[in-house]
Amino acid sequence: MKPLISVIVPVYNVEQYLGVCLDSILAQTYENLEILLLDDGSRDKSGGICDEYAGKDSRIQVVHKKNTGQADTRNTGIDMAAGDFILFVDSDDIVSADYVEQLWQMAEETGAGMAACGFRPFHDREEELVKREAERRQERRHGGRDCDSGRSVRVMSSEEGLSSLFYKKEITASPCYRIFRREVFRQLRFEKGRIFEDLGLMYLAVEAAGKVAWTPQVMYWYRQREGSTMHQEHFGARRMDRIYFSEKILDFAENSHPALLPAARARYFVSCYLVLSELPGEKEYKETYQMLKTGIRNFAKDVAGDRNAPAKTRLMAALACISVPAVRLAGRFLRRHTSQS
Repeated sequence: MKPLISVIVPVYNVEQYLGVCLDSILAQTYENLEILLLDDGSRDKSGGICDEYAGKDSRIQVVHKKNTGQADTRNTGIDMAAGDFILFVDSDDIVSADYVEQLWQMAEETGAGMAACGFRPFHDREEELVKREAERRQERRHGGRDCDSGRSVRVMSSEEGLSSLFYKKEITASPCYRIFRREVFRQLRFEKGRIFEDLGLMYLAVEAAGKVAWTPQVMYWYRQREGSTMHQEHFGARRMDRIYFSEKILDFAENSHPALLPAARARYFVSCYLVLSELPGEKEYKETYQMLKTGIRNFAKDVAGDRNAPAKTRLMAALACISVPAVRLAGRFLRRHTSQS
């Protein structure tokens, strides 16, 4: 019998999107699932939708809790999970019908503690297109065609996975788009009370995984919407949590993986210019501006000369060597036109 896999879905005020997400999970070709719907004190009809779906499928468990934030809600799911493998799906996203099965097979075939896939952002107006794309994978499978016959899988050591994460290449900071062996979370939990908690956990999870398998094949579509945590325009002190976790990564690399220091510096540099691009004004946040400016200048030259860093990161670092205000403007442009993870 195939092992039990726990699917953790934090839910908060997503009544408009939740049904589409849950339909894509219930359509999985891998059937031995426990689906944990964690209602984090939703003020709309999300909690009722969770209960409605639980009445349709015995694999679904629903927990209604007071609002404590995404990190604590994910931790609740980890504590509850009975599966040999754990994966996370955000409650407004869509997954392909073979998402769980393909990730599980990758982990089993390679012995990796973590297996990840490609992903793609979408906006509300593109929802029907994404649903059809996800369903087409299932149609090809049911039609007797192996939709993954050409799937390429890269297997990385934990250090290679960390380098990819720090350089923002194949491995991202999000816990979605991947499956974890249960043992990865034996001593790991998301840090509560902060945003960008994904970044604070993922580098430790990659190390704990020992080996990481990755395919560029897109099996996960994440929704970009204005009301989500990462798409709010207001700048608050918690935006500095990105710097807080990037500093932890620097300390981690220095103390445990000195060979990864260039990659950790590149991650810190990117975090600084991203937060700088979000600052509404230099005078209002003078101390923060000076701290970010110093961080950018400290690493700009090294990052610009790092041939392992992505071209975009090196270009921004070269620009920072000339003008930090110009980097701020460029960062604002990138925030509006690309996804930053």
